[in-house]
Amino acid sequence: MLAGILSLQGDYSVYGHILKSLGSGYLYVKTPDELRQVDSVIIPGGESTTMKKLAKENGLWNLLKQFDGPILGTCAGIILLALKSQNPIEENLGRLNITVMRNAYGSQINSFSDTGRLLPDGEKVEMVFIRAPRIVDIGTEVEVIAEYKGEPVGVRQHNILGFTFHPELSDNLSLFKLFFKLSSTKKAGVV
Repeated sequence: MLAGILSLQGDYSVYGHILKSLGSGYLYVKTPDELRQVDSVIIPGGESTTMKKLAKENGLWNLLKQFDGPILGTCAGIILLALKSQNPIEENLGRLNITVMRNAYGSQINSFSDTGRLLPDGEKVEMVFIRAPRIVDIGTEVEVIAEYKGEPVGVRQHNILGFTFHPELSDNLSLFKLFFKLSSTKKAGVV
């Protein structure tokens, strides 16, 4: 299994360190040829408008719309994966049947870390929110897999995961292990 890390903008190298620590092969993806080599994709946090602009310029945007392997999007990544976004309304990849509001918790100075929980077992995990979006509507086929103060902050739709927080900045690797599980079952033709 080879995981791709979209490396157009943002702190994508952190994901490489995590994947390496978990024994996964990975490739930083900036071109269509690199995207075609990977089995799964991580869309990291960063600035969603800039990432979208660069993805279009690099010929990745439409390929990401069609990518059939597992995808993990965090913060800016979930904005790009959403069907709709607000504040402002923008074009997205439309891969997750959700609506998100950008910067819903405030600006950079309002960033914070707190404890949330994973569902269904209620495992408590640290969640780091940096200019985080908020999930304001959830459509069909979407399962909530993480909550913060009763609000959804993590979702799954088939083999796509999205989080409004930054799991890469926590010591808990549960969400990355879930992503690897999806990736390995996809490789086996199960998902």
